[in-house]
Amino acid sequence: MASDREKLDQIGSKAKATARKLAHTSTAIKNEALFNIADALIAYEKEILVANKVDIDEAKSSGMGNAMLDRLILNTKRLQGMASDVQQVAALPDPVGESFDNKTLPNGLMLGRKRVPLGVIAAIYESRPNVTIDISSLCLKSGNAVILRGGKETINSNKTLVKVATEACTKAGMPSSTIQYIENPDRDLVSHLLTMKGSID
Repeated sequence: MASDREKLDQIGSKAKATARKLAHTSTAIKNEALFNIADALIAYEKEILVANKVDIDEAKSSGMGNAMLDRLILNTKRLQGMASDVQQVAALPDPVGESFDNKTLPNGLMLGRKRVPLGVIAAIYESRPNVTIDISSLCLKSGNAVILRGGKETINSNKTLVKVATEACTKAGMPSSTIQYIENPDRDLVSHLLTMKGSID
């Protein structure tokens, strides 16, 4: 049975292979995936809120303060706001392939810069489950694979959000490993994540 570190290495390998495909994914497919995510946040509201309630109940039991607790809470209004944000990302121009600073040298050679995806982005964040969708959407739009590591206080919410987002991506024909989530909250895995230079860009 694979250890947690080995599982994380496998996530990294999948992300690296996926990033190569995403770099050549069309704007239309990426936007379709984003609109699918926006629709799924509304369609799966009940499932998302049930998972979020588990996190909220556990946070209350641990004695978490109201201000911090509010950052964890999802509701209909917040899900609608998240869906709207994803739609706004879809409406942005595709940065991949954009050329700029173009010029012709005295010898006639054309010189310029072109935007390309970074590859694999790892994101470590706490508390706010909406960040799971924010980061995923921006990475997807820019043609990058993403590995997410959220805080343990929102693990159930994040797992459900990633599941919903992943299904939305595959529906558009994108790899299921476009968005991956580290489900084990062990901080030791963060240290290992930071050493994965062969997988994470």
